[in-house]
Amino acid sequence: MTKQQKSTLVVLMLGAFVSVLNQTLINPALPSIMLETGVSATTAQWLVSGFTLVNAIVIAISAFLMDRFSTRKLFISIFVLFFTGSMLAAWGANFAMLLIGRILQAICAGVMLPMSMTVLLLLFPHEKRGSAMGLYNLVLMFAPAIGPVISGVLTDKIGWHVMFLIMAALAAVVILLAAVAMKNFGETKKISLDKWSVTLSSLGLFCLLYGFSLFGHTMTMPAAVALIVVGTIVLFVFARRQLKLEQPFLQVRVLEDKRFQAGITISMLIQASLAAAGITLPIYIQTVRGLSATISGTVMMPGAILGAAFGYFAGKLHDRFGARYVAITGVFLVTLGSVGMVLFDFHTSVAFMIVSYAVRSVGLMLANTPINTWSISTLHDAVLHHGNAVSSTLRQVAATLCTAIMVSAMSLVSAFSASQGELQSQMAGIRITYCLSVAIGFAALFMVIVKVKDGKKAVVISENTSFELDIAMKVDPYTVSRYDNLEQVVEKFINYRTSGLPVVDGEKRIVGFISDGDVLRYMAKQDVHFGAESYSVVLPDTESFTAKAKNLLQMNVMEIASKHIITAPRSTPLLEVCRLISERKLNKLPVTQDGVLIGTVSRGDIMRELMKRLPLGEDKL
Repeated sequence: MTKQQKSTLVVLMLGAFVSVLNQTLINPALPSIMLETGVSATTAQWLVSGFTLVNAIVIAISAFLMDRFSTRKLFISIFVLFFTGSMLAAWGANFAMLLIGRILQAICAGVMLPMSMTVLLLLFPHEKRGSAMGLYNLVLMFAPAIGPVISGVLTDKIGWHVMFLIMAALAAVVILLAAVAMKNFGETKKISLDKWSVTLSSLGLFCLLYGFSLFGHTMTMPAAVALIVVGTIVLFVFARRQLKLEQPFLQVRVLEDKRFQAGITISMLIQASLAAAGITLPIYIQTVRGLSATISGTVMMPGAILGAAFGYFAGKLHDRFGARYVAITGVFLVTLGSVGMVLFDFHTSVAFMIVSYAVRSVGLMLANTPINTWSISTLHDAVLHHGNAVSSTLRQVAATLCTAIMVSAMSLVSAFSASQGELQSQMAGIRITYCLSVAIGFAALFMVIVKVKDGKKAVVISENTSFELDIAMKVDPYTVSRYDNLEQVVEKFINYRTSGLPVVDGEKRIVGFISDGDVLRYMAKQDVHFGAESYSVVLPDTESFTAKAKNLLQMNVMEIASKHIITAPRSTPLLEVCRLISERKLNKLPVTQDGVLIGTVSRGDIMRELMKRLPLGEDKL
């Protein structure tokens, strides 16, 4: 890693730390804010729920912003917004101004976290991405460990306004460092903003997440159901639109990758399992047990610190041993910690609370780091930011949905147990949320065991080892990504002067092969014939060449590429390669090593090698 890359990494990590730290500061200050601004608890919660809603909406837009603007320009711009929002919140002349400041901070957070993760993955090679994710999680988990403590001390001793002034000062430092030391990563694209996509994604996510937030209250249940239905329909229309756009606002096709799909599902289950702890644990400690807020922070802090440390080591373990066994251990610990919390009662010691919460926190990082790395690494570098945006949005949806379900279950059980007394009924309601966490944890564990498989370790071959196929093979061949559209593919055909290219995923594994023949088959006139014994009907293909070409160029390459690929391992004898090319009527044959594309050999390559050998008069073929 170069000196400039290291400086970029430091700036990114500092930006991510400030962004996450800011999210953890507000809860301890809410009572003081309510008292000073004269608002109710329901209104004050909009400082949290409003932040969450805006954050989720902006995460979906972040992929477009990273496509359109350079890393440095976008990073500085969002932190200027963060600085402005922090100054407004610090002024806090009234609640409306404070809320506007929080919304500006949420816009920064919505772009910052997906962008920092994407650039981090681009900085590190595939075999080191586990360590990169571990470093990322170390920074992000350390912020929640100290955030509530800092907020509590500042609010009690000086006042909550100073808290936002400090965030503004940190934002100013980040902006200055970025202006001096940050480097751009990835390529920008001259794409226009699809206003319909922005409208549909924003409206859909708002309806869905706001509907979930209302779901736990009987009075608002009809409105919640209506909002959830509308949000789901709008997001379905949004997804359909993305599949048809030549330059999609959000590349939802990343969900077609089965490994990425499985990784997101597992992450959503883990997020769901942990969803209600942030709400129910303080209620159990302070309301049911009558202990202080200090004890509540004491219970959570060791888990946050240990989680940060194990998040880093989880990345190292992933790089060395793979994702499967590290993830199984992590999800098992999440579930075990939840079982410990099911056992909470009126006499549980503080030490047992600390251990149970810490086990869950350690398990979370041992599970999340390898799962995220395992799933995102299958994507091509060109769509990493889209993958991160999709993943972050779906995890946010899972957390919000499960929080709503668990709060509803807690309220329902507490109501049924009301005859046992107020504290007993609250304890019963809290316990049911931990039981649900255990059930979801077992579901996640089952999915990890079934779905997460590490590829076979590559056989290390000395650089001096040679194979017969090496003499004719073209190394580092041209390829297309499984996420490219046909316009990009045809451009590569022309630029590379080739008639066919392998289609690869993010790990350079072949998932298809596209040739000019596949393109011509789609463009060919396709009359439809049908009939019976007594009649025959022909429906002529009347679509014009221009109309067909327009449709074709917007299609994804995998829609017409051949998925039954013939490949040759590097160790294949050259005579066998000649037989394959001849019998299968191939123009080009991909060459692999340990399942990864390393080259191609074509008819022309073999002819050139043949001409080299003929003058020698030797039988080397």
